[in-house]
Amino acid sequence: MEKKRRITRESTKNLVVKTGSGAKRIATAPGRNVKRRMDNLNRRMVAIEWTPKTMIDEYIRFNITGTFNSIFAYLIYELFYWINLTDAYRSQAAWAACILIGQVECHYAHYRFTFGSAANYLTSLRWAVTIYTTILVLSTITFHLMVTEMEIYHRYAWVINIVLFGFVNFAFLRWLAFPPESDKSHVDGTEEE
Repeated sequence: MEKKRRITRESTKNLVVKTGSGAKRIATAPGRNVKRRMDNLNRRMVAIEWTPKTMIDEYIRFNITGTFNSIFAYLIYELFYWINLTDAYRSQAAWAACILIGQVECHYAHYRFTFGSAANYLTSLRWAVTIYTTILVLSTITFHLMVTEMEIYHRYAWVINIVLFGFVNFAFLRWLAFPPESDKSHVDGTEEE
């Protein structure tokens, strides 16, 4: 029976000494980091008993709160579309403005109502702004492509963009800005034990 060889950090150092830096690059490939992070996420999910049912319940609450956030954002979008920030990119500028202004309102609503977080508010807000800004950049690009290249009516493009980035937004907010370990219900349950 042939023994399988596993590359560890120690054996990587030995390979680097023997063969040069190419072995290090192979042994510390990005795929290994992704696997490590996914294993870490799985351990977190098991530790706090975060089940698919819990995820579905939270996603429903996220969407209910998101409906109100979307109405607020849509009103801001229409306001800036009416104001016309720039003639060349009227709808794109209104989209960016509605996302930037809506970030703080969305964060507070999810912090308070969706997740019931007990995490430090400013730390949570920083993560949320990072996530929202990343999604702003990506969604503005897709919005621009839909409106100018695909010639989709700007209000339809608005709805399509909200749906496209909704679950991605939920996942990143849940695990970075509002970690489940910092939920009031989890913290209270831990203190009672």
